[in-house]
Amino acid sequence: MEITNKTVIDNLNRFIESAKAIDMSHSMEMGMPNWPTQPPYSYTDINRLDWGDESFHRSVTFSEHTGTHVDAGAHFVKGTPTVDQISLFQLMGRAVNIDATKTAKRGDYTLEELKQWEKDNGPILKDDIVFFRFGWDEKYGIKPEGKDFYSDWPGISSKVGEYLRDKNVKAVGTDTMALDADGTDYPCHEILLSKDINIIENVNNLKILPKFFAVIGFANPFKGGSGSPIRLVAFLDK
Repeated sequence: MEITNKTVIDNLNRFIESAKAIDMSHSMEMGMPNWPTQPPYSYTDINRLDWGDESFHRSVTFSEHTGTHVDAGAHFVKGTPTVDQISLFQLMGRAVNIDATKTAKRGDYTLEELKQWEKDNGPILKDDIVFFRFGWDEKYGIKPEGKDFYSDWPGISSKVGEYLRDKNVKAVGTDTMALDADGTDYPCHEILLSKDINIIENVNNLKILPKFFAVIGFANPFKGGSGSPIRLVAFLDK
């Protein structure tokens, strides 16, 4: 007997017909921001149609943590999953979009602020994917522009990290270079990644998204890797 998966296919088609997609990823291109100790994105043309070749392709070099990307547990915590071991459903689900734009440079969004946000908007739930919008994507730019993106970014406090860990969310994201504020020793990386809660950084377009939406993202399965650029997509009702 042939298995057609008709229910899944029908549901997917209805979803596609009813949804609007918003790209939350920055384009991968020369001159894009990169962590200072990591190699920048670069490419070399190998074959080109205007050279008379039969096809066009490039050789590409970049860090696992380039552009909009996900941190695997192994990025900071020994013995935790590598990026190829992240579940295909891990970066898929209800997204929570928290406006943290009033946070000071190098400051922390506090647990008190988060609890007040929940009182005003509704609770963060198990398996949510929580994003903090600091407005830093507006500073993002291709060199020589975008120099302000590289320093003084804010983050979330360790108490917020612990609170989200205890909520058993799937992932926590930010539009900055790192979830922890510039100049810290990355406490939330340890707190979240040690419990298989992934971190998503350099997120784009949070400003145009509502407080709750559906999100899907997939990591490249780099064998034994610490992270991966991702294509992160928000879905809204049409």
